[in-house]
This record gives sequence, structure tokens and C-alpha cells, in this order.
Amino acid sequence: MNKRPHIIVTGGCGFIGSALTFSLAVMNDYRVTVIDDMRQGTVKFEGCDNINYLHADVASVSFEHLRYLDRPLAIFHLANTPRVRQSYKYPTETIGNNINTTLSVLDWARKFKTRLLFATSSSTQYDDSVNPYTWSKAVCQSMITLYDSLYGVNHTMMYFYNVYGPGEADYGEYSTVIRSFKKKYLAGDPLVIYGSGKKTRDFTHIDDVVVGMLDLLFDGDYPAEAHFGSNDPKSILSIAEKFNHPIVHEFDKPGEAQNTHCKHPYRDTVCNVYDYIEMWLEDQKDEVSC
Repeated sequence: MNKRPHIIVTGGCGFIGSALTFSLAVMNDYRVTVIDDMRQGTVKFEGCDNINYLHADVASVSFEHLRYLDRPLAIFHLANTPRVRQSYKYPTETIGNNINTTLSVLDWARKFKTRLLFATSSSTQYDDSVNPYTWSKAVCQSMITLYDSLYGVNHTMMYFYNVYGPGEADYGEYSTVIRSFKKKYLAGDPLVIYGSGKKTRDFTHIDDVVVGMLDLLFDGDYPAEAHFGSNDPKSILSIAEKFNHPIVHEFDKPGEAQNTHCKHPYRDTVCNVYDYIEMWLEDQKDEVSC
């Protein structure tokens, strides 16, 4: 039997999932089983002998499909349909996918008798009934708490606060703020702010998130919650202004929190979003000059 610890990562081809998978497999020498239908992300690390990809809808994978695997040290569940505004247009897909995949993963965790680390959203800290995405995440949290009380499924709710950085997923009009501004900048189009721009967000670099998740894996206290944020919210307008690029305002979009603030981060962050934007802009200048 291979003695390297085994981890399951659902959604391991997405933005956060692929960054975690790479760190686990390459930097920390784990064996990783990625389960992803690649509807949201398409990142795969070919030729890495300690990453096994199962191309499948997580909701359709029963425990019987996984019994051949070594008992995992933990399951990171990242395979949910993201984005608040997207959930308004596709409520059935968002709610169905988020709840059904989580039910599937809960069954694995119960039968493997292993720890579940669930990627939820900072938006559930504010109003969990305001949109289909946030509501579905809140329902998943309730299901996980139920399985813990009935079956002893040890778990940690991981709250992510506006994750940015290299490899951000492109969801078109539903992309994250940083990704959307980058795309507009590169196309020479003005940056679009919905509303006044006074909404604030706690932005977190992908590297800080991954390091936090790795720390969580070794945390013997098994915290019920872990918040990954900077404890330093920025206004959307201030983020746009850092790009030093034309800005236009459009009518506000419904359903999003006015402010998000990670008041009690699981660990201190290293990266600052303003510094990141400045470095990214310098990189674009270097590419143009080459």
C-alpha cells in the first residue's frame, strides 16, 4: 500500500481546487484523488503520478465507486456552483448541484469515517435567504451539522472571502471583481462598477487561502469554522481606481451584501490586494515592452 497520505478534493480542477491540489501533491507529497466534471474548471496537472482524476459529477459518485481507494485523511469539498448573480439566472442548477454534491460527499465522509472540510461562502454570514447561491450554501451547512450530530462526521466550514490571484476562473459577466476588472483592462474597455462602488469586500489572495487550508489539515483542534480573509475590507471603487483606468457606473445588481468583513481570520494573510494589482499592472507593461 502506498504510504503517502491520501486526500480527496472535489472540484479540484477549479480555481481554488487546482491550487490546493497542486500544493498537496507537489509541495506536500500527498496522493490526491480529484473528482470533478469540469463544468466550472479545466485545470489538470498531467504527468503527476500522485494525482488521480475522476471525471464525474460528484453528485453521481456513490461510496461504492470509491471503496477501492485508501481511506482518505480528509475530504476537501469544493465542487459547488459559485457566483451570486449567476444563481439568479440559474437557480435550479445552483441549488440542485450544491445540495446534491454535498449529500454525496457527506455519505463518503460518513462511511470512510473521515474529516470533511467544506468550502462555504462568506455571504452566509450576512443574509442566507437573499439569493439562491447563499441559500443553498446555508442549507449545505445545516446538512453537514446534521450528519455530525447523527453520524459523527467531523467537519470544518471554510469561509472564503473574495478570493483572487493567478488562475482566476472566467465566468463572463459573473466573474469576480478582480477578474472582471483585469479582463476589461486588457480589452481596453472601461471598468464597470454596479452602483456607487461604496460596497466593501474582504479580498484574499489564493496563496493565503491555500496555506490556510493546509494549516487547517494539521490543526488538531478541528475547528468548526475557519475564515479565510484579510480583516481589511476595501471598497469596490478603491479597487477600480488602483487600475488607473476609465470607470463607468451602472445600476446596482440585487442580492449581494453591501459589505463583507473577515473579522476573525483563521490565520494572518501575507498578500495585499492593492499591492497585487500594482504588480499585475507592471507585468502587463513588461509583456507589452517585450
